[in-house]
Amino acid sequence: MSHVKLSLTRLFVLVTVLCYLLSSVCMAETMAPVTYTAYTSLYWLREAGVPEAAEFSNAIGDKKVSLAKDTVQNYDELAPVNQFYIEMRYAALNEYIIQNGYRKTLDIACGFAPRSLAMSRRGIYFVGADLAPAIAEVNKIVPECLSDKQKKFVEYAVADSTDKQSLMQAADKLNGRICITMDGLMMYLSREEQASVLQNIKAVLKKHGGAYITSDFSAREFVKASTNVVYDDKNAHEIYRNSAEMYEKTASADFDKAFFTNAEEAQAFIESQGLKVKRIPLFKKPVALHCAKAFNIEQYSKLETLKNKALLWEITLPDNG
Repeated sequence: MSHVKLSLTRLFVLVTVLCYLLSSVCMAETMAPVTYTAYTSLYWLREAGVPEAAEFSNAIGDKKVSLAKDTVQNYDELAPVNQFYIEMRYAALNEYIIQNGYRKTLDIACGFAPRSLAMSRRGIYFVGADLAPAIAEVNKIVPECLSDKQKKFVEYAVADSTDKQSLMQAADKLNGRICITMDGLMMYLSREEQASVLQNIKAVLKKHGGAYITSDFSAREFVKASTNVVYDDKNAHEIYRNSAEMYEKTASADFDKAFFTNAEEAQAFIESQGLKVKRIPLFKKPVALHCAKAFNIEQYSKLETLKNKALLWEITLPDNG
């Protein structure tokens, strides 16, 4: 009985992780992009101890950015993995921008990620792009969090990643070399839509230069690895599949069609769009995560191994592009 209870706990954990992985995604104006899961993604960042997430949460209103613990089964076991995965993904993109010397970044499907605060305070220009309802909401938040000087580094733009004109208009708010970030979107798209997004990103890179960085093409591997750091689950694939099936029913999505069979298939698809692919470690320099303060020695050791795993995809123009 205890084994069954533990498996169910892990099943709930994986379901929640998947929901938050996809939290900032919306593919139609009829779907509100500012959703419950968007708030909870910010909630987990805040609970992990990320300072700018706490500021963002306070500006939105803590009642919106909340999770009723008494309504979430096994909350105490669910919380660590969510805090860990969401902070890990957030920090990896931020560190890539900083460590590679970028001064301009375009965050596509930005949702409520408080990256604008982190970037502006380092003097890095940030443009967040999303559908109109999300941008209207986030534009109310940022002015409360930034000084007048910092506000000059931040702008938001209404843009659909599948629409070349709107995406280019967002990119053109920045001059010169751009780091494009986007996580949690590709798994919602058909192959045709994925190709369209890549072509639009390619056009931005041709005009501005830079790179597109994401973990979308390693999403399944990333979620499983993150869960194993916390729970050491030998049956991660089976539990992941069961969780995915439950979420597919809720979201009317088909992950088997959205995800690629393996990294080689994904790389071939990206390269077929005229782009160059390089898989790189999550972090190339030591980085401290706020949530890791609660880890034991075994978890921390596995975390250090995961940090060096090539789960980020650096996508650029080919050398002759």
